[in-house]
Amino acid sequence: MIIRTFSDPVLRRVASPIRRLGADASRLAARMVKTMRAHRGVGLAAPQVGVSRRLIIVDTGDGLRVLVNPKITRAAGAAVDWEGCLSFPGLLAEVERAQTVGVEGLGLDGRPAWIEAEDFLARVLQHELDHLDGVVILDRARSVERVEPSATSEAEPTGLGGPPGPGLPGAEWADAVGAGDAVGAVDAVGAGDAGDPGTSHPLRVAFLGTPGFACPTLESLVAAGHAVVGVATQPDRPVGRGGHLIRASAVKQTAQAFGLPVWQGSSSEAKASLAKVLAGWRAEVAVVVAYGVILPEPVLAAPRLGCLNLHASLLPDYRGAAPIQRAILDGRSVTGVTMIKMDAGVDTGDILAQREVPIGPDDTGGTLHDKLATVGAELVLHTLELLGTGTVAPRPQPSGPSAPAPRLGPEDEIVDWRRPAAEIERQVRALLPAPGAYTFLGERRVKVLRAAMVRAPGARGAAGKPDQPAKLGGPGTVVGFDGGSPVVATGKGLLALRLVQPAGGTRLSGPDFVNGYRLAAGDRFGDRP
Repeated sequence: MIIRTFSDPVLRRVASPIRRLGADASRLAARMVKTMRAHRGVGLAAPQVGVSRRLIIVDTGDGLRVLVNPKITRAAGAAVDWEGCLSFPGLLAEVERAQTVGVEGLGLDGRPAWIEAEDFLARVLQHELDHLDGVVILDRARSVERVEPSATSEAEPTGLGGPPGPGLPGAEWADAVGAGDAVGAVDAVGAGDAGDPGTSHPLRVAFLGTPGFACPTLESLVAAGHAVVGVATQPDRPVGRGGHLIRASAVKQTAQAFGLPVWQGSSSEAKASLAKVLAGWRAEVAVVVAYGVILPEPVLAAPRLGCLNLHASLLPDYRGAAPIQRAILDGRSVTGVTMIKMDAGVDTGDILAQREVPIGPDDTGGTLHDKLATVGAELVLHTLELLGTGTVAPRPQPSGPSAPAPRLGPEDEIVDWRRPAAEIERQVRALLPAPGAYTFLGERRVKVLRAAMVRAPGARGAAGKPDQPAKLGGPGTVVGFDGGSPVVATGKGLLALRLVQPAGGTRLSGPDFVNGYRLAAGDRFGDRP
């Protein structure tokens, strides 16, 4: 779907209510989600993609929310901050918004839905509801600044108190939104647009998944027109200190946003009951993405076309729980995704399709995760088309040794300065954003969030005072500074710490860390205090 921008008249219309809900509304929402993700946004309103109907989607990092016919029922406080907008690339506007809001509407299942929001989420909701009334950020702006267009593609609105960091410009997803009964889309994107890849052979699909990695696939299945008859996911889990907060899985939140039936059960319950659940849903095929349960034979045999699994590696390499991180740790330049027909083994089934994905020199576990999740969703749709047309050609996985991908443990997180700088730099990237690589400075634990190999240190220490580089000490010794960041000796080569986070503190740039902790050449990082 193409984002409508600037003077497009649809942005100035008051959107009409959606009076009937159904598959068309769900498909529109799923396409909007795909478009928002492609442009790295946090919210999108239907008028922004040319559909003058009252539907918004929001995801600020704590779960996807879809609201039909939303309205603000309560507002309190006031805050001024900067906002960007996908419909006004290259502009930032300083806007005053209510600090807390209550928003009510309907979910895609027709049930009442409400959100109590504050701060950033409250700002995003108000921003999107403005679009439904033909109001844009320029109407509310106290001041406007121009930035590089890519800088505003990362978040909408920014809500960061100033211009955001550079984003990744997303490709425009061309799509013709049909005038379906559910939404009555009278403002369809032009007929010359290329269109999202829909399915010509819709199947009754059961979806099994749990973490955020699986969500793009679930969203794409809905958008493509497959009948997602039900979703199985892990039970809600306690999170946070003390475990007092119970949180649903990312897949459950996405399924609920689309009004899909959800089944949850423990590993033992899944093994005992899931086959009957799939049969009750009359699923023709099950798509499994990071579900977290080893499925027994009765479950594998329940759907007529079997159970298909998306795995985040080029099988047979990196079978196991941590294929994304292990590929970076091992210094691979290419990884990928694989679709297999599941069998009784773990990641051992016949290969149905594969797609390579390059690993960039700056890729982290997080960025590679997102790349593979997106490409994986496309591969799932491609595989289902082959399955629907009877042209899928399974092939056994190659025999012989393959790279393992065991679950990450505490030993993977701690920095061993005796290792080469290249390996430590990969460790830092692989474990970002979680669980993170760490070291110790005295008794204080310090997470290393970004590091870079350097050839030679400079000679400026804390507060910019001249500081002669120490003679190259043992691994873990600060031997000088590079652009103000501490340079640490390793078993082979030097590593500059560009971004760190001391325990109990905030993230600090290398120079701020040096100044705040008075680091000098000769200070030493170690494995443990």
